[in-house]
Amino acid sequence: MSLSIAKRGAAIACLLAACHIAAVSAADAASTERVGADPVVLRVGTARFTASEYRALASTDALRASGIDQPDAVRQFADRVILLEQAKHHHLERDPAVAARLRRAADAILVEAAMADLASSAQIDEAQLQRQFQAHPGDYDEYQLSHIFVALHPQSDARRGHDLSEAQALQRADALRRQLDAGTDFAALAARESDDGSTAMDGGRLSSTFGRYLADPFVAPVQRLAVNQVSAPVRGPDGYHLIRLDAKTEARFDAVRGQIEVQLREQAAAQALQQLRQAHPLSFDRAAYAATAH
Repeated sequence: MSLSIAKRGAAIACLLAACHIAAVSAADAASTERVGADPVVLRVGTARFTASEYRALASTDALRASGIDQPDAVRQFADRVILLEQAKHHHLERDPAVAARLRRAADAILVEAAMADLASSAQIDEAQLQRQFQAHPGDYDEYQLSHIFVALHPQSDARRGHDLSEAQALQRADALRRQLDAGTDFAALAARESDDGSTAMDGGRLSSTFGRYLADPFVAPVQRLAVNQVSAPVRGPDGYHLIRLDAKTEARFDAVRGQIEVQLREQAAAQALQQLRQAHPLSFDRAAYAATAH
């Protein structure tokens, strides 16, 4: 399940909750108004929203970006409530396509909650955290890297359509490495020659990353580099990389403890899911499915 699906599901669930509130009659709404710590802060027709309700229902990514107390955000939320009331009035939730989408959204929320529950209920103690850190110290070192990329199939405007063979790409990477060895500025060369358009104009600078997130082909070459040293050409999935180590922060347990705990909880959740799979054997009749697809 992707995060984006879960977020969409959460947003729909919030909308449904808002719709339910919007359907409350004026008399019922008046009887539920709150004062003091949780006052009613928004009225849309007969619907009433306390501060805590509005904060929970309005805090979608889109509204949160501008601040949910801003006029545009309040108007957007109010329009949602109005349209949701219309949807309920016309019983749009009974439409089969809409019902299926609502079911998928609700399922996504519950799946996310179940995985989170598996992770949070895992028994992770301090000794486990220490053992993980000591067994994989390089995984938690933080690297700041830059690279110059030589693509087998360039997509930049200057070289699009000029595909390279394996030998040609390696030859080009070696030639660029020789320019660096001769004193050419790395950032300038990256801006002029790198096939990674997203980083070229920033001198090839990559986002900071921890060792455990490095792709397998890059782990050993990066770990061998000294600061400001450039690697020999490293073959990646789509071509060759010249990698420079700009900075390295050695891992300290107290600084990465939280990261390790999240990692171990994710692993525990995955293991628990595997056990659940074994308890729930899967069977899928593909032929029968295909026969109904036309």
